Amino acid sequence: MTAAARRARPGATIVLGSGAARSTPEGVDPAAARAQLARSVRLARDLAAEHGLEAILEPLHRGETDQINSIAEAIAFLDEHDLGDMRVVADLFHIMAEQESLEVVREHAGRVAHAHIADTDRRPPGQGDWPLRAFLASLREGGYRGAVSIECHWQDLAAEAAGALAALREADGIPAAPTTRETPESQAAAGELVTVSPAPTTARTALISHNGGWCWFQDERALVDAATGTLLLGAVASTGGADGERRGGDVNLHVVDLDRLGEPGSARTVVLHESLESDDHDNPALWRRADGRWVAVYSRHKSDDLTRWRVSETADPTVWGEERALDWTTLFESPEQMRTLGGGRGVTYQNVHRLDGVLHCFVRAINDDPCYLVSHDDGETWEFGGRLLTRAKVGYVNGYARYASGTHLGAEDRIDLVITEHHPRDYATSIWHGYLAGGRLHRADGTAVGELGRGLAQTAPRAEDLTCVLASGSTWGGATMTHAWTTDLRRFADGTLVALMTARADDTLGTDTSRRETAPIDHRFLWAVLAPGQSEWQVRHLAHAGPQLLAHEEDYTGLGTIDPSDPDSLWISTVVDPRDGTALSVHEIFHGRTRDAGSSWTWTPVTEGSAVSNFRPIAVPGDPEREVLSWYRGEMRSSQNYDAEVLVRVDARRPRA
Repeated sequence: MTAAARRARPGATIVLGSGAARSTPEGVDPAAARAQLARSVRLARDLAAEHGLEAILEPLHRGETDQINSIAEAIAFLDEHDLGDMRVVADLFHIMAEQESLEVVREHAGRVAHAHIADTDRRPPGQGDWPLRAFLASLREGGYRGAVSIECHWQDLAAEAAGALAALREADGIPAAPTTRETPESQAAAGELVTVSPAPTTARTALISHNGGWCWFQDERALVDAATGTLLLGAVASTGGADGERRGGDVNLHVVDLDRLGEPGSARTVVLHESLESDDHDNPALWRRADGRWVAVYSRHKSDDLTRWRVSETADPTVWGEERALDWTTLFESPEQMRTLGGGRGVTYQNVHRLDGVLHCFVRAINDDPCYLVSHDDGETWEFGGRLLTRAKVGYVNGYARYASGTHLGAEDRIDLVITEHHPRDYATSIWHGYLAGGRLHRADGTAVGELGRGLAQTAPRAEDLTCVLASGSTWGGATMTHAWTTDLRRFADGTLVALMTARADDTLGTDTSRRETAPIDHRFLWAVLAPGQSEWQVRHLAHAGPQLLAHEEDYTGLGTIDPSDPDSLWISTVVDPRDGTALSVHEIFHGRTRDAGSSWTWTPVTEGSAVSNFRPIAVPGDPEREVLSWYRGEMRSSQNYDAEVLVRVDARRPRA
């Protein structure tokens, strides 16, 4: 302590964070070791105080020590041994390793003297998907006002430091007030024609934005107003992309004149919320009201509990009213009820569909389960509608749902969904199907599973109570499929349902992936159809999706999209040419068509010979006379950090077989 005092500022903290020093030696009684640890901690506290310093205790995960592995345990230890005047360290790395609730962080934030932060697998902030903002919000809301240090593994400190610091500041900052402004991309640079394939084509493809991306669990992410030939496309700008220091975290709406695609000024970028969060999960879901005005609904990615929305002032999608928000935590009668029911963990994903004249917005919210809001005034205001499904938590979150309705076809008699039980990295997931109609949730055969409108404390069904579409462990295309994930779902005018899914093929790793290595995991696309009047899904092996996109996201692929006007047509992003199995250097997009119910497919490249990968295509509904496809191309480092351009492709609709 004397040596430390010579170098430290008065009042500086000394972290007691050695795992080896506090581990119980072999043959020593754990209680005796704990008592000795208490004596050592007390001595360190007293010596530090003598030199004008403060000794603080850091919990370490059980891979480093068997003593004091969580914040809750550290507080209990200090109080038990009359050391209640000592404070602790909140380290996100150890919190994630121990799966300690951020509610504990909030509850004990007043006893926190210092905070350490890192991203997924202890990488620099901004390079993973750990809940940086939620962690810091828990600290701040609990009263912590101290410093936050980055404690991570650096590959190249000089190259990574600036981005990490920017990501940390963004996660700990207060977003700017929402505005409706147009970015410089609304000038001639956006909307310019680009070439994505050397093959002759009638299609036109244009660059819409130099910085944008989206997740695949919000719908509709894009819509076309066929009457005016206008495309509305949501996207989130990343701090890792072009002009990211200024634009990172912007929730954008790209408004594109499809009839003038490729001409200067044909694409305009409107910012719905500046600097909300650099995370592609924040992408807005869009809805066209009966009065011609537009609704955009969005949220952060589990870093607060607000569902936000804006309504355009007129039918002009470039002029919007003020942002409003619903706080999910206000639904609970008390903090105790919120903790018991799994509230306050943040919300994410918005999906807007209409059923029997009532607008529904499906949100992953309470207990990380699918829940929903309802609006009786076409998106002007929202209120809690109910809990849809639930499950005891396993790992990160509960099921991943995709929703579909026939609203874009003029029908709103039911809403269908497909869902997994959990995240595929935590569970050998299957995929299940059900539908909402007549105030009830049903299986595919029409059997009612339960009533809708379930309150906070009412029992809800599980995903397994629905109809199985793709069973984990089933064999398709000569391989055993596990760890399935929902990719897309569409309902057609005659009632046909089509689902697009991914799964691991002949996987040997299960949930024991390292999340650090890039050893390839073989992923496949699967295609499934539920014909009108049938109760059993017909599944087909579709194509190879290739290995995972990211080491820390074992089940991310380039994804795919179903043609909203043609059940026999779709697009996929893959690094394996579906025509002959050739390995590609980057992800390319292919159009597929079947004429024999999925037994065989004809594949046509949309992009060829690309210098960078092409990801996450969206086949946009709204105009039955033409095919409108959007995707982004570039480099993806994580859901929070990507450098990608947004493209739009328009072509006359090909006749059905």
